[in-house]
Amino acid sequence: MNGCFYLIKQFLPNLAPSERKIADFLLSQPSQAVELKITQLAKESQTSPAAIIRLANRLGYSGYSELRMNIAKEVFSSEDIAQESSISQIKVGDSAVDVINGIVNMTSSTINGIPQVLDAEILHQAVKTIIEAKYIVLSGIGASGIVATDFQQKLARLGLYALYTLDIDMQVVQACSLTRMDVLVAFSYSGESDKVIKVAKEAKKNSAKVIAITRIGGNSLSRIADYTIQIPNNESVFREGATVSRISQLLVVDIIYAMILTGTHGKATELLKRTWDAVSHISNE
Repeated sequence: MNGCFYLIKQFLPNLAPSERKIADFLLSQPSQAVELKITQLAKESQTSPAAIIRLANRLGYSGYSELRMNIAKEVFSSEDIAQESSISQIKVGDSAVDVINGIVNMTSSTINGIPQVLDAEILHQAVKTIIEAKYIVLSGIGASGIVATDFQQKLARLGLYALYTLDIDMQVVQACSLTRMDVLVAFSYSGESDKVIKVAKEAKKNSAKVIAITRIGGNSLSRIADYTIQIPNNESVFREGATVSRISQLLVVDIIYAMILTGTHGKATELLKRTWDAVSHISNE
């Protein structure tokens, strides 16, 4: 199941109580929902037309009519939308086969959901901002720091001046030095990391653009950012270690990297070849 039902599930944990009632009804009674007018849906879900419109807008639709139309497309499509394969949690005592299948299924589900949550126009504007920036500072800690390191290396290969340090205090210092000509790219799956948010706030004080790469649904970091690039909300915020969230962020970095390549009209490609030749460990002698 993709499209609006997938989006509803992504937003579900962060919805207001009234919006959640509507979402639960749409997910549990999709065929019935298609037949309902907004006032009827409000009655069935024990909410209000205003709450339905808020939910539709939160999902990216202009109103209930557009949301209803997209629900109808999925309900009457040839795909089986009745049930979505559940991904069982990895448990103590699971066999190697269980672990392999569980992780692969979870990762596949997340990757397949990325096109559903990415906004192409926002992504385009964010990439344009990165290309045009004088300096690019990257922020992230833990697993998000690993992604920031990967992004810094990719940007450097493209001839873009990008800075990343593991020291979060230095990330704050670097953000303090940014100007309106610069950009901060902040990585945080939860979007609630106090340290990364501090970096973003310092960048905003200097009128630098802030790009957030974070989970869908809204959070503190996305409210600060000029552009929010969303990844699927398929991993608990309170987790023992990042798994699919890191993979989602890395995939988004690869997408941005490819878009920069296509947007620089071959200039970056020439530089990639030069940098490859310069660091090649294969001797021609």
